[in-house]
Amino acid sequence: MFVSMTSRLRPIVLLAALLLATISCGSRTAELPADAPGFQGSIDGFDLNAYKGRVVILNFWATWCTPCRVEIPDLIKLRKNFSEKDLAIIGVSVDARGEADKLDALLQQFVSRYGINYPVYLDSQQKLAAGYDPDSEYMRFVPTTVVIDQRGKIFDTHFGVPRNAQGKVDPYGVLGGQVQNLLDGA
Repeated sequence: MFVSMTSRLRPIVLLAALLLATISCGSRTAELPADAPGFQGSIDGFDLNAYKGRVVILNFWATWCTPCRVEIPDLIKLRKNFSEKDLAIIGVSVDARGEADKLDALLQQFVSRYGINYPVYLDSQQKLAAGYDPDSEYMRFVPTTVVIDQRGKIFDTHFGVPRNAQGKVDPYGVLGGQVQNLLDGA
């Protein structure tokens, strides 16, 4: 049986093309500013300068987001286990459907139902969120959790619920470890 060189190389060429396409598609990451947006001045009435000197966890979420509901209990636990003088946790709701007073009522009900023990800011026009997703004018991924160091610099950003090194969903372990590392290095 005769097999041409072309037919033998075809799978290798195809594999190389796929590999190249995968590498080029997955290699682009969003360039986040070194200083966390909101520390340079107020954005739509929201000013992070009050939190300078503390580690800040800024959690972008929405009431309709199921993964957000998975991580909220861990954020509540973090709030209980770290001093307010060391750690600020701020929830930023990107809910946008409905009138402002109805959204406020929805958020109050949600905060009460889930026992959220940290401040929640409504960013329905996503003015603050856009600063943390520079490739877009809105927050494309919820939840998104940004860890900011004591100097107001972005330390890490988690798109989706934070996972540990084994790939297991573990917002408390991942975020708690990062907070503790920042506090120990202060």
